[in-house]
Amino acid sequence: EPVVPEFPGLSELGNRQAQVVELLRRAQADVEPLGDVTGLKQRLLEIQKNLEELRSKVAGMGEPEDWYVDQLLQVNNAFRGHQKGLESLQAELTGRQQVIEKWRTDIRQEAEFWLAWRAWLKDQREKIPEKTFQLVAKDLSGQDKELQKLSAALLTLQEEVVVGIKEVGGELDRFSQALDKLRKATFRKNAPSFVSPDFHRQFNVQLLQDAARGMLSALRLERDYLERNGWLLAIMALILIAGAVLIRAYRQQLLQTREWLFFLRHPWSASGFVAVIAVSPFFPAPPALLRFAFLAWGVFAAARLAGSLLENRRQVRVLYLAALLLVVTTAFRLVALPQPLYRLYIAFLALLALPLLVQQIRQSRQQRTDGGGRLFRGLLRISMLVLFASLVSQVSGYMNFSFWLLQATFETGMVVLFAHMALRIGSGGIRFLLSRLDRAQNAFLRTFGEDLAQRLERLLRLVVLCYGFLYLLPTWRIFGSIGQAWDFFSELTFTLGTADISFRMVVLALLSLYLAMQISWLLQTLAEVQVFEPRRVDRGVRDAVKKLMHYGLVLIGLLFALSSLGMSLQNFVVVLGALGVGIGFGLQDIVNNFLSGLILLFERPVKVGDFIVVNNEWGDIKKIGLRSTVVETIDHSEIIVPNSQLISEKVTNWTLSSRVARLVVPVGVAYGSDVEQVMRILTEVATGHPEAVQYPPPTVLFIAFGESSLDFEIRVFVRDITGRFRIRSDMLRQIDARFRDAGIEIPFPQRDLHLRSVDAGVFGAPGASPKGDLNPSDS
Repeated sequence: EPVVPEFPGLSELGNRQAQVVELLRRAQADVEPLGDVTGLKQRLLEIQKNLEELRSKVAGMGEPEDWYVDQLLQVNNAFRGHQKGLESLQAELTGRQQVIEKWRTDIRQEAEFWLAWRAWLKDQREKIPEKTFQLVAKDLSGQDKELQKLSAALLTLQEEVVVGIKEVGGELDRFSQALDKLRKATFRKNAPSFVSPDFHRQFNVQLLQDAARGMLSALRLERDYLERNGWLLAIMALILIAGAVLIRAYRQQLLQTREWLFFLRHPWSASGFVAVIAVSPFFPAPPALLRFAFLAWGVFAAARLAGSLLENRRQVRVLYLAALLLVVTTAFRLVALPQPLYRLYIAFLALLALPLLVQQIRQSRQQRTDGGGRLFRGLLRISMLVLFASLVSQVSGYMNFSFWLLQATFETGMVVLFAHMALRIGSGGIRFLLSRLDRAQNAFLRTFGEDLAQRLERLLRLVVLCYGFLYLLPTWRIFGSIGQAWDFFSELTFTLGTADISFRMVVLALLSLYLAMQISWLLQTLAEVQVFEPRRVDRGVRDAVKKLMHYGLVLIGLLFALSSLGMSLQNFVVVLGALGVGIGFGLQDIVNNFLSGLILLFERPVKVGDFIVVNNEWGDIKKIGLRSTVVETIDHSEIIVPNSQLISEKVTNWTLSSRVARLVVPVGVAYGSDVEQVMRILTEVATGHPEAVQYPPPTVLFIAFGESSLDFEIRVFVRDITGRFRIRSDMLRQIDARFRDAGIEIPFPQRDLHLRSVDAGVFGAPGASPKGDLNPSDS
């Protein structure tokens, strides 16, 4: 076989040189935009400038351990925002370096190829075009040096960014430690009591200067921040105006949704509330003044909306007062009011509010003599308890506990209020969307629209409840933030045997089962309205198909859930083996009933809607379940029958193949009646009943000479056996009426009475017969 050369011959020299030129051209085109680092340097300088200003501001605020929680969170968020900016800059620099390194690698590989090619040609004793090889080597080397120079410039910038990230990380660690200390010191005495001389010595000129400095610092709003995020403010304004206009325009149509009534009465408050809730979370580390504006806007808008949900004006006034106090308290924390003054404010607030709350409770009890308003009075009592505990804590020197209790209670109340409003808005939205769809043209919505709405509302409640729970965890200082709470629950694990199962795995498993159940319900309902109803499929077939569909989807969901829990197929087989052992010891009846249920679904000796007799009980089958069958008797009581009993024991099914069944009505008439007339009347009654079938035709039989009557039987087939007692009653009522008209008697039972002995007092009259047996004819 011919030997394939490792390198091309000189005939490929021109093509290879052209490829090098193209390689260098593409490298130059890709790298040239990366060489301009002016914008990156400007961004870095801006971040460094902002960090320097922030550090200077923090240095004048004293030790972080003495700050309010709001101040710590605000400064922490500001540093975290700069950290994200540096990380974004670092990511961009890293991306540029990766592009440069890729091209340097390609250029070096190409240079190595040309060197090896030249050596191979030399070994082949070929005449080497030195000029071409030298030119290619020079071009490749020059481009590599340019890339190296650019990489060095980027590396210098990267080093500065890394230093900045490290410094910001140190600041964040400092504030995190301060937050942890503050959280741990919640239940410790950390300030002098009101009667202590140390507390009185804090009131000096320096205190007023600190208050003025904090106010000036809080009222300062960075112009650069507004310029960078002005588009978010524009979106908020657009939502505010457009929302109010749309609510006013379509208010009459929307009023049909009663859950939205409180929302539609105040268009501007409603649109303002939505604007704040929807847009404010997207502001990166907003300044204190802007955060306060968002809070005040949202609180007052929510209070006005929630006022429409309350029972009377007194409750509305209390709500407005609570909203005002929340805003004022937040404002004092915003301006970093010195702690001695803030403590006096909290004490004054408690002393002022406690008598007002007591008065409100008394007025509510006097005016609501019907026992109403208990929830309102209960909330007022909780507020009194919180205010009293806060007052006692402040006076005693437990400053952190007092601040935390008051703030957490206020925020919890607002979270509950917002959650209630969100549920009403979401529930109204679900009802509104379903009402807008044409149910007359949609059989699914017409039949299962209400059930669908309830399922969506339950899902909405679950989402709102989970989010509210996560939000309240940092509020009560259980975690530092929502992110920390989520990370804790995500990483929470427990050991089950040799497997480590995390909370996230459990959530995914439950979600798999939930989705399987919901998909099962959806497919069953769609099959019912789209397939079974139009084709008029038998009720038993419907139930069998839907049950199998349900079991199959639940099994799939269970397998996904086990997979989410980290259980492999091998472990699942082990579980099945253990289940088999359990069946052998004590689960035979359950498995027997389950398998019998499958037989009932496939073989269908009985089905839902059948009229059966089991254990001498007549009834309709209402449900064939996994383990048992529900039978509703004629008395409307429900019997739970194990499925195995319907398979192994005798069951009378009156409607297995047809609901037509024979009804026997016995009739007796007096001796001497016209037999032909009686049979004719009975035949007319049986034939004339609307629920009697004409084929087989009704028959009337002369059965026997009874003890007191001539006995007849009407034997008639009726369309539906379930109405047998009603039909029998109808026929007997008609027979009685026809017999009365024809003069035919229905006899009483006749009996012969034999008296074996009679008391002497019975024959007290003169000439009475002596005591003895009487002739039956004399009785």
